[in-house]
Amino acid sequence: MKEKISYSKLAIEALYRASKLAHQRAAERNFKIPIWKDGKIIYVESKEILTKKCN
Repeated sequence: MKEKISYSKLAIEALYRASKLAHQRAAERNFKIPIWKDGKIIYVESKEILTKKCN
C-alpha cells in the first residue's frame, strides 16, 4: 500500500535544509545574519548560530 505523503512536512524539511545551508555559507564568508527578536531585528554572527544548532 502506498504511504500518504504530507506535503507540509516535506516543505518544512526543505526549508530547514535550506536554512542550514545558508547559515553554513554565511559562516564561511563571515556574514552576520538578521534575526527577529523582541520586536526588532538584531544581527548575529553566523558562526554563533551554527555552534548553537550543532550542540
